[in-house]
Amino acid sequence: MRKRKIKSALTISLLCAIFGALQMYWFLPDGLSCIDAKSGVVEAIFKFMGIQFLVVFFIQLILKSSFKLYVIAVSLCFFWFFINKNEFTYRYACWSTFSSSDILYYSFKNSIAPIITCLTVLILSIYFYKSKSKY
Repeated sequence: MRKRKIKSALTISLLCAIFGALQMYWFLPDGLSCIDAKSGVVEAIFKFMGIQFLVVFFIQLILKSSFKLYVIAVSLCFFWFFINKNEFTYRYACWSTFSSSDILYYSFKNSIAPIITCLTVLILSIYFYKSKSKY
């Protein structure tokens, strides 16, 4: 039973990382980071999706209740918005003159479609995986 729980947690964490990477790639503006002027989109995806993978994995292992999917969905929504705002700030806004409110507005406006779409498909994929793995 414990082995199946770990396998399920790894699979769901991997699904979340894949959809998180798709969401980031959809949102992220082109360009290099102004922090080091050489890191691109792929480096940002690997950095943040590694963190997300671990967080989702531990949420899966720690929570035993039926609402852990809701906890994962809400935390991914906030985490993905944080990533989008952070990457927009360091890939686009730092090369121009954006105020803090402009950064928030642009990040929120352009994050809605990628986050909602990827989160919806992710939740449907998790439900499909869980229903298939019970049989």
